[in-house]
Amino acid sequence: MLNSVGGALENFSRDPVAFMVPTLLYPILMLITLGAFIAVLLIAFLLLTLLGAGGDIIMYGLGALVAVLLIIYSVLAAGYKGAMVSEYNNATEGREVGLSHYLNYAMANCGALFLISLVKMLLIIFIAMPFLMLYYFILSGLWEGWTYILGAVWLMLLFAVEFMFSFSFTAYVVRKVSPITALIIAFNFIKERNVKALITYAFYALVAVTTLLPIINFITYPVFYPIGYTSLILFFKSS
Repeated sequence: MLNSVGGALENFSRDPVAFMVPTLLYPILMLITLGAFIAVLLIAFLLLTLLGAGGDIIMYGLGALVAVLLIIYSVLAAGYKGAMVSEYNNATEGREVGLSHYLNYAMANCGALFLISLVKMLLIIFIAMPFLMLYYFILSGLWEGWTYILGAVWLMLLFAVEFMFSFSFTAYVVRKVSPITALIIAFNFIKERNVKALITYAFYALVAVTTLLPIINFITYPVFYPIGYTSLILFFKSS
């Protein structure tokens, strides 16, 4: 674990720009894509209004369009994140990184990467539903403390799920395999390297949490986040 973190810090120190560029491209492209989709919704609303469509038609039409755009956005988001991981991997190996590489990888692999994200999302929903039903139908009117207890349990389960999938994108990028094979490799890797993998992921998770803190995240996100994620990559490649 310490070797992976040290290696990530050494790689970042050698060429920080190579790691900071993909780190910054991810949220920038996410925002650009979101803005483009909002513009599409506004244009669709204006066209339907100009054509004299009724209120129900506009509502259902825009609702269907929102559903389609959400799916496309999720697919592209998976591609953007996978491209960031790929660029980190390229940077550790001294290969060229940049916008063209980032976009090419994201567009070529977004569908496969979305399948990995979809499996994780379905598992999270499957785990969350019993908690939501238990709280809504039984516990909501009994004691306010149940909200915090269930919230804490849910956060621990969410951490466990995120840990289970933590090396899936890395396996896909490094091994160049199918999404299902990447999931199998990641799960087997965690099973074999359980404690060390958990400690390495906990370091990354701690770094990721700091990126949510206002003002501080202007430093933690472009600097410490790539170091944290690269430590996952190096740990996976060294084992």
